[in-house]
Amino acid sequence: MAKKNFERADVLDKVITLFWQNGYAASSIQQITKATGLKPGSLYYEFDSKEGLFQAALARYATFSIEAIHQLMQQADDVKAGIRQILDNIVEQSKSCDYCGCFLIKTQLELASQGNELYKFASSQLTEIEHVYQHYLSQLYEPETAKAYAAQLMTVTFGIRIYGYQSESAATQTNTINALLPWLKEEC
Repeated sequence: MAKKNFERADVLDKVITLFWQNGYAASSIQQITKATGLKPGSLYYEFDSKEGLFQAALARYATFSIEAIHQLMQQADDVKAGIRQILDNIVEQSKSCDYCGCFLIKTQLELASQGNELYKFASSQLTEIEHVYQHYLSQLYEPETAKAYAAQLMTVTFGIRIYGYQSESAATQTNTINALLPWLKEEC
């Protein structure tokens, strides 16, 4: 058996960008091999299929997202300041000329009508992110309130991730965050 001449993480990092920009259906095997520098056989041996590669890319992206949430929450003065910083970062990202939203949310939108395993996997990763927020919010609120606020936070995040494609939308996004999540300003 031939020796593997690539790192799985490097391959995933390269295809995350491709899939994130193009989506699952519009990313061809030719584009994937060009982006990774690997032959189709190597990709299929390592990931079984294009679907397997895409799911591994989604998982890696979700892991990075969750790690970023934990890092920002640990750096913040308190839970609400951490959440506010996360939301401010999302708004700031939307100002970029190459803004690309959220890979998980884009996947959900692309695959929603199919309801396939990739759609379900992306949904499960978003649910995991919601649980991370719920964990932090449970430091301030009773379990049911923390759960409700985490769901509100995810709903607003979905909206601003999509609305971010509108040019000059940062001020509107910030106003929306303030209007829809008033509990971020309240004293506990």
